[in-house]
Amino acid sequence: MEKKTIKLLSRIYLSFGILLLFLGFLFLSVSFYPSIWYSVNKEATQEDTEQIVALVTDVKPETQEDPKVVELPPFDEKLPKQNILKIPSIGVNSEIVQNKDAYKGLLKGIWIVPDFGTPEENEIPIIIAAHRFGYIEWTKEFRYKSSFYNLPKLRVGDKVQIIWNQRSYEYEVYKSEDNSQITDYEADLILYTCRMYNSPTRVFRYLSRAN
Repeated sequence: MEKKTIKLLSRIYLSFGILLLFLGFLFLSVSFYPSIWYSVNKEATQEDTEQIVALVTDVKPETQEDPKVVELPPFDEKLPKQNILKIPSIGVNSEIVQNKDAYKGLLKGIWIVPDFGTPEENEIPIIIAAHRFGYIEWTKEFRYKSSFYNLPKLRVGDKVQIIWNQRSYEYEVYKSEDNSQITDYEADLILYTCRMYNSPTRVFRYLSRAN
């Protein structure tokens, strides 16, 4: 009787162990599949670039009749001369690329959309975009600091810093959404990236100036 009980328990434990291994493998597959897919498929990143560019190619909001006056923070010679975006809550800390060519800009990391606002001239929103998964040639460290992989984790109330011409500007997230287009041009700063491969859905974060 004891042998039968032990044998039955062994089968139960074995089945339970196999189930746990399967669930663990499934979880890892779901977590890492996008990164693996983008690493081996150059076309995926290219299509993402086209979607990011298409969002702002033919769209430009009208400047306000009574443009808001941008109060410049104090100049600080200790700040880096490069223009930098810092999002501590998701690990982003990278130079902001200024390039009329979106493809070249996004290849280098975090890209500020031309013909929209800047921290110094904010009559219309500042729009900053980046890939979620990036390019094969990106290092792991660069991908962590210079992609918007974790942008979906950015929450309302989180702070974002832009260092621009050695002045520090602080912004706060007030709205987050997944959508196919920008819905709020009243924001001072808009961050966005693609949600997944070959999907029209994008991740948006809308921020207002906090300092």
